[in-house]
Amino acid sequence: MNRLVLAIAATLAGWPTFAAQTAPNACGLLTDAEVEQLINRGKQTYGQTADATPVVGGQGSVCDYPAGGQVAIYVGPNSTQAFEQFMKVWKQENETRHPVSGVGDKAYVFYPKPRNNYSDQGPYLVATVGPHTVTAFLAAEKSQAAGLMATVCRDDKSRAELTPKEQEECKKILADQGETPESLQPAVVELGKAVVAKVRSGKLGQ
Repeated sequence: MNRLVLAIAATLAGWPTFAAQTAPNACGLLTDAEVEQLINRGKQTYGQTADATPVVGGQGSVCDYPAGGQVAIYVGPNSTQAFEQFMKVWKQENETRHPVSGVGDKAYVFYPKPRNNYSDQGPYLVATVGPHTVTAFLAAEKSQAAGLMATVCRDDKSRAELTPKEQEECKKILADQGETPESLQPAVVELGKAVVAKVRSGKLGQ
């Protein structure tokens, strides 16, 4: 999902600006410690860094994290309108929106439909903070039991060639069922609260 969002964001960057704003850096909303706790959640990033992409003529930006998370901010009195235009281009405007309390002035979560089997899936939270709109997304960890290594683990001939340590690892792989998008709603709500708190305090990701 996150790569798709960045592609759309780049397209929207050429749209007319709704209000004169300096594009905020969404990657500046969270500290490294917050990213590790709320987004990475123990996942390896292999030295990759987060990337911020301006959207909607400079009215906001999206920060895409290598561990499968994302935060975004749209600033100014027309931020909701700008985000709704983004939703239309993304073709997600008709998805069911589930209200969430305790996050910003008003918030909801929806579950974007995947484009294909390789798309990230997870909860997408949208919240308003005064005139601004912020979003948070977490990608559900896919089940290792459905991956390539699991195929090796299930094959008697291949498994016989594995070391004892690798065979033990196979047991973990075959038992891993991954995460469901719905199971991540509490986590994405906590991520959203952290982003909202920064925006509420006046930190717009400088």
